[in-house]
Amino acid sequence: MSKLKIFAAGTKYFMDTYSGGLKQDCERYGYDIETDVVPDGSFSELNYHIQQRMVQIVKHSTQRICFMDPECRIVKPIPDEWIDCDKPVVFYKIDDDAQTEVRYQYGQTLTCPIIMQPFFVGPDDYKWLQWWRDCSVAASDTERKQFVPHELFLEIAMKFNNVTINKNFITYNRNFKGKHQVVKGSWTTQDTIIQHPAIQGVLDPHVKHAITSRKKDIVLDKRELHNHFQDFKTVKVVDELMFKEVKDIEKWPISTIQDGIWYGLEDWQFNPSTGKLRHKKFSSERYHHSLRKKLELGVKTPVVKQFLDTNPA
Repeated sequence: MSKLKIFAAGTKYFMDTYSGGLKQDCERYGYDIETDVVPDGSFSELNYHIQQRMVQIVKHSTQRICFMDPECRIVKPIPDEWIDCDKPVVFYKIDDDAQTEVRYQYGQTLTCPIIMQPFFVGPDDYKWLQWWRDCSVAASDTERKQFVPHELFLEIAMKFNNVTINKNFITYNRNFKGKHQVVKGSWTTQDTIIQHPAIQGVLDPHVKHAITSRKKDIVLDKRELHNHFQDFKTVKVVDELMFKEVKDIEKWPISTIQDGIWYGLEDWQFNPSTGKLRHKKFSSERYHHSLRKKLELGVKTPVVKQFLDTNPA
């Protein structure tokens, strides 16, 4: 039996579609893995069911547990200092353009600066985790099945129960000057140990998102593109090309593969004629984030005119 068990839970669709890579990683590096299917429902209901299972897993385990979302990937062996640690290993969020931890928000709701995936705990953490679960339920409207995000009271639970932690960071910001050991995306650096991709949350219509407006937005947020594109220098060049609506393939990066009006780089395709982009794993299309800047500037480019014609105010 491995000293470490990975636990991941989600709906049947999500587990069937997105958990395969993590299972392969656990087999490659010799970690036990346990998965669970939770009932479908609203995003807050999914959080609630997963939180219940997390607490129960710790209660009945004799191993060190690492909670991960099913889509997470283990890029290289997890450090012994995280596995053998006698305290929770937690990851604070470093958001876009930030160099220190931020009070990351779910839209307009209360802040929750710690991410739950990955999150390392052991059997001795059961009591305060149960307190965390009880606090979350108490703040929820269980009759109407409206539950607070399971990350919301995590920091409060640890501080109230005087829990000493091993503090680390999960990087949402490609420009972050520190180590990118755990990243909120699918890029890697020489430091990267764990990836937490999130692009399916906005591009897969069968997957729910914590922020409804982000799911419905017809413009893909810059962070979603940048955090799911390996070559950071190249994606910034693409941003400029899409802003200028450059259709001359000779001016695009040499690795660009043209497919009709689509210009492909890595897992993405870009259409400078319409200002749209798409990911090869998903059928949905979004506008490139440069559209917002042009709209703010009042620049009447062909893409902007086309957008305004098809999306009247």
